[in-house]
Amino acid sequence: MLDLPELKVTKPSDTRWLAHEQCVKAVKKSYASIVIALETFYEQTHEPEALGLNKALSKKSTVMAIYLLDFVLPQVAKLSRCLQAEKLDLTAISGLVDSTLQILHESLLPAANWVLELLDAQDELQAIAIIDSESITSFQDKVAKPFVTDLKENISRRFSSQDIVASFSIFDSSKLPQKDSPDLSSYGDEFLGVLEDHYGKELAAKSVEGEEFTVPALVSSDIRTEWVTFRRYITTRPKEDNTKLLMELATNSMLVQMFPHLSDLAKVCLSIPVGTASVERSFSQMKMIKTRLRSRLGEQNLAHLMRIAIEMPEELPDDIVESVIDIWNRKTRRIAV
Repeated sequence: MLDLPELKVTKPSDTRWLAHEQCVKAVKKSYASIVIALETFYEQTHEPEALGLNKALSKKSTVMAIYLLDFVLPQVAKLSRCLQAEKLDLTAISGLVDSTLQILHESLLPAANWVLELLDAQDELQAIAIIDSESITSFQDKVAKPFVTDLKENISRRFSSQDIVASFSIFDSSKLPQKDSPDLSSYGDEFLGVLEDHYGKELAAKSVEGEEFTVPALVSSDIRTEWVTFRRYITTRPKEDNTKLLMELATNSMLVQMFPHLSDLAKVCLSIPVGTASVERSFSQMKMIKTRLRSRLGEQNLAHLMRIAIEMPEELPDDIVESVIDIWNRKTRRIAV
């Protein structure tokens, strides 16, 4: 009647934790309505579950936790979504992590945005829970500070090697200076030094099944010579996706022989588990291709169709489209194209 969009309180999922952000946002937006609905439902049905939910939601700590989570979760979700991007810029990871940690730190300040928003909402919340400055200060010390501190430590621990990961951006041809640019002679030297320091040392590994061993150095000083030649080689190629260049450097026998140490680094870069979003997209694509009505679709055709769906460009040239239609029309089919 009011032509308002339907607001659904989604169920949080442990496997898809981004759903927590959507759930908290929906609960916050409809908080007063949810409390009133639970009160009405209990008066009509006397369901103890409705009474318990109503009492839990009416607590001061619950209200403050909702406002805190509504501030914290979107910041962490931004970092997660950036890491799930199909074309991830490795150099951006360090800045994303630092900005996320800074915003989380700001949530503990006395005049944090979520605190000011909570104080502004007193007129709406007063009938449910009266929240004053003393209550907020106590909540920040006992709940918010331990929670945010643990979250910051978790993020810092997971991205402790962000400088090393960012250094692999030397293989991104889109960032390479022009062939005649004076910056080309020094491009990537700093990043290469980070990789050389990390992978150029022999590491002592822990014993496995009682046998102690060391991990040999992955690169040597020869990598500097390789990099000078490879840097020039990249300038002769068109600008392309860095994943394609890494795959060629890791698998092309000629390049492996010419640049053995850079090839080893390329293999390391390709094996870095930044995220599982691409794998999940592949499974989702498979579900859309092999539906219940296409249960007889063989593995080979399924693999071909998935490769087309995942790797094809967004738009095909007109000549390729006409060729596909021409090939399709060569065989009599049940439908006319």
